Amino acid sequence: MANLLETLDAQLDQLFRSWNIWSTILAVILLVLLLYPLFTGSEPDTHPLLLTRQANIAPVRQSGGSAVYRSLEIPHSYPLRTGLNVKQPGQSKWAMGKNGDLRDVWRRASGGGVDDEGQPTGAKGKLLTIYGKDIEEHNFDDVSREINAIGTYIQQKQAKAVAIYLPNCIELLATVFAAAYHGFTPVLIPFNQPDDVAMQLLKLSQADFLVSAAGSIPAQRLKQKCPNIVETISVVEKTSRHMDWDQEGASTWHEIVDQASSTVTSDLPTVENAELKDIVTIWQNDTPNSGEIVSFTQGNLVSAIGAQISALPAKHRMSPSDLFLPADALTSIYILVQTLAALYSNASVALNSVAGKEVELPAAVMGVAPTIIAASAETALKLHRDSTTNVKTAAKKLAHRAQSQALAAGYMPTTSLATKFNEPHRASIGTPPGKLRLLYIFERAHAGTPPVSSEELSDLRVFTGARVIYALTASKVAGTVTQTSYYDYRIDAATKGKHSHFGSPVSSLELKLVDSDTHKTTDQKVQGEIVASGPSVQHGSASLGVSGTFRQDGTLAYV
Repeated sequence: MANLLETLDAQLDQLFRSWNIWSTILAVILLVLLLYPLFTGSEPDTHPLLLTRQANIAPVRQSGGSAVYRSLEIPHSYPLRTGLNVKQPGQSKWAMGKNGDLRDVWRRASGGGVDDEGQPTGAKGKLLTIYGKDIEEHNFDDVSREINAIGTYIQQKQAKAVAIYLPNCIELLATVFAAAYHGFTPVLIPFNQPDDVAMQLLKLSQADFLVSAAGSIPAQRLKQKCPNIVETISVVEKTSRHMDWDQEGASTWHEIVDQASSTVTSDLPTVENAELKDIVTIWQNDTPNSGEIVSFTQGNLVSAIGAQISALPAKHRMSPSDLFLPADALTSIYILVQTLAALYSNASVALNSVAGKEVELPAAVMGVAPTIIAASAETALKLHRDSTTNVKTAAKKLAHRAQSQALAAGYMPTTSLATKFNEPHRASIGTPPGKLRLLYIFERAHAGTPPVSSEELSDLRVFTGARVIYALTASKVAGTVTQTSYYDYRIDAATKGKHSHFGSPVSSLELKLVDSDTHKTTDQKVQGEIVASGPSVQHGSASLGVSGTFRQDGTLAYV
């Protein structure tokens, strides 16, 4: 034992006698290599096996098509999600609530949140409008009075179908809710169209009443081209209300509201058995002067809203602490459904007239700090291009690569001591920036939408510091057809320059692929024309007009 200690002592003495600066450097490097993974390593946000099976697949299939694919939320033989599960106060959280309609969305938004047993919690979001750097907050009671005043006025005129030609604004939402409460059909016309296209779409809508932005529609041409429209309500900005907007067959929004202020209250009609009218949208394909009239029932809408709410993990769903901003037009049925889902979740909603297919996202959110944004693929790609040009230095490229590797490992990178010294480029979204936690991006089937690859989606996660959900939308489906998982950060090298996969079906519909002349389902591959069926689909079932393939993990992609 003594000899062993003497030998050890001699070796230690020799080690320290020969120690120099290089020994110190090597020891520090070795220590860093050993300790760095312990302090910086993270577990994946979800178990990798959960990403390998993202849909419920029926055990059998009929010839001429694929098996039926469903959301993991809804096993086969169970009914698809049909609504909002609205419960009365005191009703057990285990009891089945009613599907609801758009009136229930406004009741929840204006009245505040409720707990699992229907008891009010008082949690309520805000309604904001962005005017450049100025922000206006709207009182829910005041908006309810406007809903009452405008709805009563249109009802007295015995209008059946009301065309809405407005940018994103509180008046657009108020008219949609007024239609639900007062029994007329709103027709959503895409805004900011050339005069000829606008006239063509208005004529196509067959509306007999129009709510439009002041000066957006030439009165004389409207009278000539659309004689069926007997009256117009003009929405005039506050800075222009001193001008004379009185015209034959036209009234102004603010005058109608002011005149009704002494007789109309914020108490909205409570007739539960009132006839619920459809919401009509115009789906524009890749040519701007083309339009397809699509009518959605209230049942289609509430099932889509419920599916959007439940698609997020429970702890990451929209709540009163969130601020939602639609960066595309509310006349898009997908954006409208997402906005209504935010209202029903008592999240705050910010509206900006700077909204469309391709907008400067940092400019559109100026003055607010949104936590959730819904934007088109064009807007997302523009943000990607602008952000990529700012990643120039080797240090920024290294930081970007490090965060991309973290995403590939399955977890969202967080701010650490290492990243503070060399942060990747961040897009300046919001005032202050850094609040964004979720970015919705949607593809419009059969509409010439540019492809967003999985690599670009990963880059956007780094640039924004937010999770990204990529969704497939279609003309005859309210909300989304499919959307990617909240925790799916995978990059598929095969999709470079092509559309990324679109995730799995939402809980309000089911999908199957029907054989076509060019794409057929076999034992080796699942391909065909996409057919959707369920409560959120117009008339219960529709072909999307595009071909797709289901991958082994249950996610849908273009062929």
